[in-house]
Amino acid sequence: MNKPELIEPFENALINPAEQVRQWKKENGSKVVGFLMTDVPEELAHAAGFFPYGIINGKADLEKADTHLQTWVCSHARSSLALALGNKLDFLDGLIIPQTCDTTRMLLDLWKQVQPLPYMDDFRLPRQVDRPSAKNYLVSELKRLRHGLEQFSGCTIDPESLKQSVNLYNQNRKLMRKIVDLHAQDPALISSREIYTIINGAMVMPREKVSELLDGIVKALEEQPYTEKDREPVRIFLSGTLLEPLEILDYIEEFGGTVIGDDFQNGYRYIESDVVLKDNLIEALAERQLNRIPSAAFDIEHKPRRIFLSNLAKEKKARGAILFHIKFCEPENFDSYDNLQAMQKNGIPAMRIETQFGRTGLGQLRTRIHAFMEMVGGGSK
Repeated sequence: MNKPELIEPFENALINPAEQVRQWKKENGSKVVGFLMTDVPEELAHAAGFFPYGIINGKADLEKADTHLQTWVCSHARSSLALALGNKLDFLDGLIIPQTCDTTRMLLDLWKQVQPLPYMDDFRLPRQVDRPSAKNYLVSELKRLRHGLEQFSGCTIDPESLKQSVNLYNQNRKLMRKIVDLHAQDPALISSREIYTIINGAMVMPREKVSELLDGIVKALEEQPYTEKDREPVRIFLSGTLLEPLEILDYIEEFGGTVIGDDFQNGYRYIESDVVLKDNLIEALAERQLNRIPSAAFDIEHKPRRIFLSNLAKEKKARGAILFHIKFCEPENFDSYDNLQAMQKNGIPAMRIETQFGRTGLGQLRTRIHAFMEMVGGGSK
């Protein structure tokens, strides 16, 4: 199979995720546990025999959520609830929502009232991750989450099952990082849009199938000869909570750019580190979470996000940075000005754009990105 044929399943999964999830349920006779954001330890749900399903994308009628959520609530939360209310998540048997902000702290209780599921739980993350007590707290929280999943599944998550799930997810992440590295070496091998389609598609696909496809994509890319170019693409760094909509990646490449780094929950932050194999895998899951790159919800005192991002963009030799702000996302809003200033102090031109799940004006975004690309040395192909 060639590269387009291998990427097509990821594209199809994003277009119609419900179809393959229902097929999986039919074939396996098991249950699907959804999750918001990507701080949830999917390995635990997978080890319990569930299909972990990322509620990251999806076109929803936001008005369906307006009866229950204020219009100034983050559009990701509103979109996710609207998907459920519109019966587009009717294949879910359970749901885990990580407490990453004020909205996610209250969303599960609301969801329980309007769209209850057999299993629903929060993942209560520590707020001060630099404190020595954070690891002990998170280990206890992971054990509590494991116990809830075991009760719902009716079976114990034994160490060997968890080890197999950890290995599978580690393999997925390593292969996706390899694809990102190949893109960095030769952006013509695979487009930015294709990379993020793979990462987002993996969140709604059976992980065993994902591994097969990723392995094939890596081999197909490695077999392609290096592409000689008349001019190097303009290197662009992206930052934000969630990358939405994916069409933005097309606009960047349309005007001579390529994405060389990001910190999105549904981007590089999702795949940037693995779980270290050790005897105590619950402890290893906690360590991975505590050592993930900073986000708007979890800044780290010894590694402030603004400094981390500006240094990473410089290390990646970015010619410009685009900072995404999902409308009404308070954590991102608090970080926005500092991140912008840090980029500019590091000599990296930066632009802030506002997006909204389900309601982003693509024409206006394309115009703004075109203007920014011209400013940093790009141009239409």
